[in-house]
Amino acid sequence: MIVADEPERPRRRVGGPQRRRQQYLVRRLIGVGVGLAFLILIVIGIRGCLEARSDRALRNYDSSVATIMQQSEQSGKDFFQLLSGPSGSSSVDVQNQVFAQRDASSTLLDRAQGLSTPGQMHDAQAAVEQTLTLRRNALTAIAANVTQAAARTQTADAITTIGNAMGSLYASDILWTQLGKPEIQKVLKDEGVDGQPLPPGNFMPANATDYLDQTTLVTKLNVITGNTATTGGTHGLQLDSTTIGSTQLSPDQTTTVPSDASEIDIGVTNSGDSDETGIRVSVTVGGASLTGQLQSLSAGQSGTIKIPLTTKPTPGADTTVEVAVTPVPGEQLTDNNTSTYTVVFSS
Repeated sequence: MIVADEPERPRRRVGGPQRRRQQYLVRRLIGVGVGLAFLILIVIGIRGCLEARSDRALRNYDSSVATIMQQSEQSGKDFFQLLSGPSGSSSVDVQNQVFAQRDASSTLLDRAQGLSTPGQMHDAQAAVEQTLTLRRNALTAIAANVTQAAARTQTADAITTIGNAMGSLYASDILWTQLGKPEIQKVLKDEGVDGQPLPPGNFMPANATDYLDQTTLVTKLNVITGNTATTGGTHGLQLDSTTIGSTQLSPDQTTTVPSDASEIDIGVTNSGDSDETGIRVSVTVGGASLTGQLQSLSAGQSGTIKIPLTTKPTPGADTTVEVAVTPVPGEQLTDNNTSTYTVVFSS
């Protein structure tokens, strides 16, 4: 008996809505993965560009500061070369040359202030600007006072001002070498950037401390302008005595002086064998500065400089009185030009 074949059952079709959903999810995951990869590449690229730009900014800043400080250092060499020996110039010529150095320093300061400063260099930039500001201001003060300081009848104020300006130049070197320069080098190292080597950048010469002494300044100023004392031989002044009211002060013990004293008298002797003019004395009484002058003292002659007491310390309190006779040109021994006293104004 022949049995007819049963009709073949239709195969279940795999797929349908479920398969389509799976394929959609797979394609979506692939798309998300590609998008994330693309985003990561963009972030890496942007970060790399930013880092490259930051490194370039640091290098440019370092290079600009190196150039500015190198030129400032050269300006210092030119300035102190002017003070290092005779030039045969008048004091006005010297003043003009110092003003030229001041103008150069002012230009360097302007350039420094105009730099595009990376944020990491904020502290270094502040030190650089302060360094150049000190130099510009010091040269301005020196130029404004050099003619009077080099004159035969010098004024103590002019010499003191130049001495203070030299102190500012000395401070500018310390500021650069101990703060500005190390800070730039530290930032470059921390950021892994190879910068241009920074110059020493010092404005003052190796014998900088010589220029902080007023006696040395007087001598150098007179040498470069050709000014000498009015007569040959030795030159020197000495402080003989200091009196307030009718009471002579003692440097060895506290002295009580009358509260109604109206002046301080300074006894000075020309201990050299040359006549001197423009004898200047500066006095500090409890922080207040006073000055006085004698027109001239012949060799061996003594004189008294009377200075009004325009301000008086609190009665009953210890007060420091400092007296300094300004050295004359050519004076070598200055140990006897100054004295310090402790006084009490009576109640």
